[in-house]
Amino acid sequence: MEEGSGMKFLNFKKYIIIFFFILICSVGAVIFKNRTTQTIKPTISSNTRVGIPVVKKSKYKGVLKKKFKRVRFSGTAILIKNNKIVDSYTSDWANINSKNTLSTSYEIDSLQKVLTAGLVMMQVNKGTMKLTDKVNKFIPELPGAKDITIRDLLDMSSGLTLKKMSFSGDDLSSAELLDDVVDNVKYDPIARKNKKWSYQPVNFVILSEILEEITGESYKQLFNQTYIKKLGLKQTKFAYENNERINCASGYMVKNDSEKVEQKPNGATIHSELGTGQVYMSAPDYYKVLSNLLNGKILGKNNATKLYLPSKAKYQAGLYTSNKPFYRFANGYGYGFEDHVRISQDGKEAVVVFSNQKRIGRNDLKMKVDQLSNEFLGEK
Repeated sequence: MEEGSGMKFLNFKKYIIIFFFILICSVGAVIFKNRTTQTIKPTISSNTRVGIPVVKKSKYKGVLKKKFKRVRFSGTAILIKNNKIVDSYTSDWANINSKNTLSTSYEIDSLQKVLTAGLVMMQVNKGTMKLTDKVNKFIPELPGAKDITIRDLLDMSSGLTLKKMSFSGDDLSSAELLDDVVDNVKYDPIARKNKKWSYQPVNFVILSEILEEITGESYKQLFNQTYIKKLGLKQTKFAYENNERINCASGYMVKNDSEKVEQKPNGATIHSELGTGQVYMSAPDYYKVLSNLLNGKILGKNNATKLYLPSKAKYQAGLYTSNKPFYRFANGYGYGFEDHVRISQDGKEAVVVFSNQKRIGRNDLKMKVDQLSNEFLGEK
């Protein structure tokens, strides 16, 4: 072979090698780009059991487990972004037969109050009551009834106080409960005049009694019609109701991280919590109701704003307000349960944490919830 021909052949091989090298790099770049895109692109599944969309791939995955694992969390926690679950964490046992899951139901305790407020506003919408109505229009025998308004009761600025009462037996009617409230409640007219706030569950018991009086229906019937049926809730029931298809957690008081005692309140005590803490719900069910109350889908935007939009009051219609960052919140404790919700005013972002263990003398879980909420709901 001649020298010139050899050089041409070598140059040809050189170009072939360069061509294949560029081709391989290009294909690799495309594959890498596709894989990267797939990693960050959220995948959404429709979980009919949970009732709200669940994002399978999200940058928030693992956040809840990392935050709550050290506090020996027992329960269900969900993180909501744009009305979808972007992270969830379940841990420990619901009862002796089953573990906590995303669809486990818990006693929501005081988180029920904001839902009772929604039922009140439904009646305002229908024209059967006004927020400015005096209580004596409905329950004239109640101390302070001629001064106290429906709004006062909703915001716990009524001047009413009631020491915790004890009940025995398996049942307690609304009429019997009202008699006990009227006989034992105390009224401070100066506190009401000055709009002094005091956390008193009796305010919501009275609101519930008024709801039954003006509608002729039980609180349970109103709750079922407005929330369970309308929103298709699958894991919501009253504490005194037998419903074996719903997996309810048992509540436990925990002492020294080891001694665990199951709580079993009697039927009368459960009925005494009328409108204030007698409902079991799963975390997704609860979020579904609260978000639809805040965004106006249940009440209408104007009425939702009138009821829930925060003012100078510390507490409004079952919700507190955090200003830095801005969000609404509520806490619930009782019968071995500890519940927390932190939610944006439009209902699109939220942290919902339900636990079936209340550790005596410990506030670790709430501190972690507040820390996470400040980070997550303060995101820009």
